[in-house]
Amino acid sequence: MGKESHGQNGGKNGDLFIKINIEKNKKFRLEGCNIYTYLDLTPWEAALGTRIKVQGLDSEETVYIPKGIQSGEKIKIQGKGYKDGKGGRGDLIAEIRTMVPKNLSTEEAQIYEKLKQISKFNPRSA
Repeated sequence: MGKESHGQNGGKNGDLFIKINIEKNKKFRLEGCNIYTYLDLTPWEAALGTRIKVQGLDSEETVYIPKGIQSGEKIKIQGKGYKDGKGGRGDLIAEIRTMVPKNLSTEEAQIYEKLKQISKFNPRSA
């Protein structure tokens, strides 16, 4: 504190305050020092689990996706968020979105039909 230029008319040294505005981004959202993003998965990646790369601000991180992960659940990658100015960093938090293909091939449609016939899973009865 008080390390900046001399004040006017012989006053005490002043402080310099800088306000930084961070531009909105479609891929990332900043909350405090944590950065939020979406991680889009296929239905089979969400059901079976996988390892997948998540793009952060300055690096790409490989994360483990556990089997049965649900849309809306979050994966936290510690220390890959925004720098706090004190030597630390927030976290990168990826929210899961399971994406279903809009256009299925004939074979894909047949596999989904077969799954519909054999599966006892009903998300509305949970």
